[in-house]
Amino acid sequence: METTIGIIGQRIKELRLERRLTLEEAAEMTGCSAGFLSQLERNRAAPSISMLYSIARTLGVSITHFFPAVSNPTKVVRAEEREPFRFEGSPIIYSLLSTQFADRVMESLLVTIEPTDGSLPADEYRAHPGEEFGYVLDGTVRLWIEDERYDLLPGDSIHFMATVKHRLENPGTKAVTALWVLTPPVF
Repeated sequence: METTIGIIGQRIKELRLERRLTLEEAAEMTGCSAGFLSQLERNRAAPSISMLYSIARTLGVSITHFFPAVSNPTKVVRAEEREPFRFEGSPIIYSLLSTQFADRVMESLLVTIEPTDGSLPADEYRAHPGEEFGYVLDGTVRLWIEDERYDLLPGDSIHFMATVKHRLENPGTKAVTALWVLTPPVF
């Protein structure tokens, strides 16, 4: 995680300076405080996914710009070599299972969702271009697609258009695990 977070902070700062924006100007445009943006750039904080989208939009890049590039189109991801990461305030831990190469159209993730007692930040609802596919490995994944609720058990899968507001949560008391595939790639 620290490698990924370190790259995010470094790239945010590089882009901000290239665009000749002060911390205050960039913060105002992204909707965060200058202090928080400074912490991001110094790897003292991690942004939420919605904040990272806002920063990317402000700086005129895709959200994928902030993640390490991989040039080899073939990648074996060993279980012990995964670098899990999460966005601040989110109960979701992501482990990238696919690689980054030019013209890729999908991304696969191992998603672990910690119990939330039904309380999630409002920005956990999101909509974006593309599709999502999920397959539950362990536990119960509660997926809200707009106002419709789906409780998915081990072995259940779901495929939906990601352009509608949706969010994942864990209604149980133990962490749940699912395989998630996105198009287009986000990370």
